[in-house]
Amino acid sequence: MSPPGRPKGEYRSAQHEGNPERTLRILLAAAGALDAPVPWALFDASGTRVDVGQDPPSRWPRADTLEVVVAASQVRLASVRLPPIPPARVAAAAAFALEDQLAGPADEQWLAASAQQPDGRVVVVIAARALVAGLRSRVADAPLPMRLARVLAEPELAPTATAACWCVPADGEAGTGFVRLPDGTAFPVDAAPADGALPPELTLALAGATRGGAAPTALRVDAAASDAALARWSTEAGLPCVRGEPWQWHAASPAAFAGATNLLQGEMAPTPPPPRGARARAFAPALWIAAAALALHVTATLGDWARWRVDAWRTARAWTATAIAAGVPAAAAATPAAARAQLAARHAEARHAQGLPAPGDALPLLARAAPALAGLPAGALKSATYADGHWTLDVQRADPTLIRELDARLKRAGTPAIIATTAAGARLRIGAP
Repeated sequence: MSPPGRPKGEYRSAQHEGNPERTLRILLAAAGALDAPVPWALFDASGTRVDVGQDPPSRWPRADTLEVVVAASQVRLASVRLPPIPPARVAAAAAFALEDQLAGPADEQWLAASAQQPDGRVVVVIAARALVAGLRSRVADAPLPMRLARVLAEPELAPTATAACWCVPADGEAGTGFVRLPDGTAFPVDAAPADGALPPELTLALAGATRGGAAPTALRVDAAASDAALARWSTEAGLPCVRGEPWQWHAASPAAFAGATNLLQGEMAPTPPPPRGARARAFAPALWIAAAALALHVTATLGDWARWRVDAWRTARAWTATAIAAGVPAAAAATPAAARAQLAARHAEARHAQGLPAPGDALPLLARAAPALAGLPAGALKSATYADGHWTLDVQRADPTLIRELDARLKRAGTPAIIATTAAGARLRIGAP
């Protein structure tokens, strides 16, 4: 606080000299309380608190930026776990996941999502849309003594660990009590009832966390509490209650302030996104380049396709001409496959006429495939039938890996096979096409 004997405003001005990187944070307990005296805390560039007080905006200390901390009574924190998604889609996915958990009309509430944590968890701050919109309009009208940089939620300043935290402001401190659970959720809770029992909403929350398999290891009570009260609450909560320090929002760590979610995001951001037309104009050169690249790619693809078609036509003409020159009727060599089959048949007939075996005969064909078939387990080859220049083999008790290996060996041997699976194994056909 300001030292005695020096006017308050003079003290604050002197503090600001020589260190312009100051941040003023105020605690806002109601939507229309911004023009009334509000609690404030002044922080230097390192995040260290240097002064606190309670004044209207006209008597706030000078600083470079302003951050509004919305009191716990005005917000609620929810936690959802999402699959890995792009950062730009986190807010929409979190809002969809919480759609059936919102109390009241959805268009009257504002949801601000945190960054997605490594385990997929996202903490969502839920506040009244009118409250956030009112703060954003103050930014647009610029009547505040300094630039409004962020709007934060008070419960996010409380640490999260394996213990739940029941935060109750100390006597004379502003704000209301709240509870924050280890998963990041938080909700307002006042001081203990007159009979000294745990607040019923806190008891229900702890029971729900236990049922959900996320029971906290302890309940830290950041409030003035006696040993007897802690013992009673431990019995009622079913877990140890440990004493902390009475809650002070401005005593949160610099890391807690830095990591808190800014409610001024999305459509509530101080600087709205550029108009849709301006964005399209900004991307127009890139779109022209992309269109030109696409046209070039299509043209090149069509050129390759045409070249392949011409090559295929020339190959077909060559096979047909060769077959006709060998005495095959033109009608029997209309396609490359038919021409190759007729040439193979003429070759076999010529070798048979000289008393020589042809490549497609039973023994030569089986001899070429034998090295590949030798890798089959004993008893796997059940039958082998030769007809029309082909061997048909039945392989039983064959797993897919064995069939894939056999297919690869047959290809290396120059006798590729047509393979069909059967109920008992597989059937292979090797020979000329």
